[in-house]
Amino acid sequence: MCGIAGLARSEGLAPDDVEVVERMTASQFHRGPDAGGIYCDTRVALGHRRLSIIDLSTLGSQPISNEDCSVRLTYNGEIYNHRELRSELLARGHRFRSNTDTETIVHGYEEWGIEGILERLRGMFAFALYDSRRGLILARDRMGIKPLYYFASKGAILFASEVKALLASGSIANATDSGALAGFLMTGSVPSPLTIVQNVRCLPAGHYLDWKAGAIQLRKYWDLRFDPTDSSSDPAAGLRDELQDTVTRHLISDVPLGVFLSGGVDSAALVALASRAQSSELRTLTVVFHEKELSEAGAARKIAQHFGTRHQEVLVTERDFHRDLPKLFAAMDQPTNDGVNTYYVSKAAREAGLKVVLSGLGGDEVFWGYRHYRTLSRALPWLRRCPAPARKMLTGSASLVGRIRGKEAWSRLGYLSAKSSSKETYLSMRGFFAPAQVQRLLGIGRKEMDIAAADSFDLTPLSGLNGFNYVEMKRYMHDQLLRDTDTFSMAHSIEARVPFLDHRIVEYAARVRPALKFANGVNKPLLVHAVDDPLLLEAGARRKQGFSFPMDRWMKRYAGELEEMSRDSGAVDASAVRQLWKSFRAGRLHWSRAWALTVLGARN
Repeated sequence: MCGIAGLARSEGLAPDDVEVVERMTASQFHRGPDAGGIYCDTRVALGHRRLSIIDLSTLGSQPISNEDCSVRLTYNGEIYNHRELRSELLARGHRFRSNTDTETIVHGYEEWGIEGILERLRGMFAFALYDSRRGLILARDRMGIKPLYYFASKGAILFASEVKALLASGSIANATDSGALAGFLMTGSVPSPLTIVQNVRCLPAGHYLDWKAGAIQLRKYWDLRFDPTDSSSDPAAGLRDELQDTVTRHLISDVPLGVFLSGGVDSAALVALASRAQSSELRTLTVVFHEKELSEAGAARKIAQHFGTRHQEVLVTERDFHRDLPKLFAAMDQPTNDGVNTYYVSKAAREAGLKVVLSGLGGDEVFWGYRHYRTLSRALPWLRRCPAPARKMLTGSASLVGRIRGKEAWSRLGYLSAKSSSKETYLSMRGFFAPAQVQRLLGIGRKEMDIAAADSFDLTPLSGLNGFNYVEMKRYMHDQLLRDTDTFSMAHSIEARVPFLDHRIVEYAARVRPALKFANGVNKPLLVHAVDDPLLLEAGARRKQGFSFPMDRWMKRYAGELEEMSRDSGAVDASAVRQLWKSFRAGRLHWSRAWALTVLGARN
């Protein structure tokens, strides 16, 4: 895993452009402390920071080139089928200098072109490929596991793995994007392709950007599609081999590797599959707390004993949280309402001597583990039949009662007052601040808020449960979970791998009919039955808890300090902030809302 950066100009580099790329690259040292490199010619400068995972020799240093140096690549990621691609390319006459997956991309591009190599890659990646004959290409993996941001101006483009790296260039003003801020308040994360910085954009997942002579073309090469089949065959049986193959590929590493283990279905399934694939002792890691009601130590310990792993428990306390607040805020690349858990489990992994960790991230989204899918299966038919005036009256009343009684879920129903498409349904079930709260924080009306919501959710014409899942994958999964996982793991120079988001697993699950993804009494039956282990069946039968930190208790202990920080934002209304903190102290507001306000304040 690495950090990449670069700059290209159609009229040729300016005298200080290489220094600009050096600043962007240096600001991402934490993403690649093992080595660094810069390549430049008259039109482009490419930077790289390396976290060595495959082929630890200097032959894997980047930017890397083909045989005649006409193609240069700076790359961040892991390609899990690079050995097969390498064999095919060798048979076609290509010569390799290293054993890295990086070099596979260079020769694959030569052989098949950009779309040809992208459709063959299986893994997580973000890269910049410079072909001196045709220009610069930026590309990103199908699910958007690895980040890539860019800033385009007349005749020039800058790119990096982090928004903060682009700001470190000194070429971009740190002005807040108002649409991104509104989207953050509505969803809890900045909705891509926007970023919190004006005019800086996120390259969408499953896309590549073609830059030639200053002109940009953005092209989609993959998207999530739902094609449910009515096959009578057992979908779990078909999934079993795909899961085992995927996890086996994700275990390939030339450095120490472990698994993040909680007490839930996803990480238990991951440990089960990894244990079957690995002959040596598997290492597992769990974060525990003094707050026993939230600690999953017992359940995780039972899973570790069942599969015979070398297990480690790492205690995180309230004092640790308070001491590390400056480091937490410094690690953030964009505002987020979460990520503290990933920060600490990655910190623990690094201290344990690990460099690569597998995570069960994505299991709930791919296999529909959230309770709201069951709720929606009953509610969506009613929403479709309900006349608009009646829906507006009912949701408006529920929203009002929610504000009075401090019921956040009821307050968010206000998003459904105008429409009931996938966007409004998602915001009512998965939204962050309620509509009235967003309007007060930003000092805007309902019309302005609806415009911001429309800009953030121009995603899909799909309806029903599949439409909801599509939005959830694009917003909650991509914009929050994956972004937080990358940011906070890389803050500790840890490569986090997410096998459940391998595109073949995602595509397989999308072909399974919705009714088969949830069953009475079993959480994520498709995954549970595919792995087929008695301990997993037991975990699937328990009420879903989720991996949570004692943030509510910890934040109330330091509420005065955090609220004061929130007021420094300048981006949101101070009186609205005070009122929300008052609600948090009274137990009428979820901790993540107060934390989001603190994050905005810490940014300034």
